[in-house]
Amino acid sequence: MTLYPAELAKRFAITIAEIQRRLTRLESRTAAIDSGWPLAALPAVIDSGYTSGDPSAYINGATALTGPYQHLTSYSPTAGDSVLALPVGTNQTYVILGKLA
Repeated sequence: MTLYPAELAKRFAITIAEIQRRLTRLESRTAAIDSGWPLAALPAVIDSGYTSGDPSAYINGATALTGPYQHLTSYSPTAGDSVLALPVGTNQTYVILGKLA
């Protein structure tokens, strides 16, 4: 018995559905890249007026103070510390990783 290919309309619908599935997966994998948000850890300086809690910082030499940012428990923030700040997700926040030597 001879098997004929599926109708053109069915093959087209299957192909389009596969392309949409692959595009959705690609978009979810590249969301951070396309956001314009940094992907690498950046240098920062803890606010000179910092006393306790989550510190604010000048990220990557900026003139404006931003934050407060959470920090790793292994690091105890101190006013004026030069630190490494890691961008987190696409929600435009950072986590302070620790002090730079």
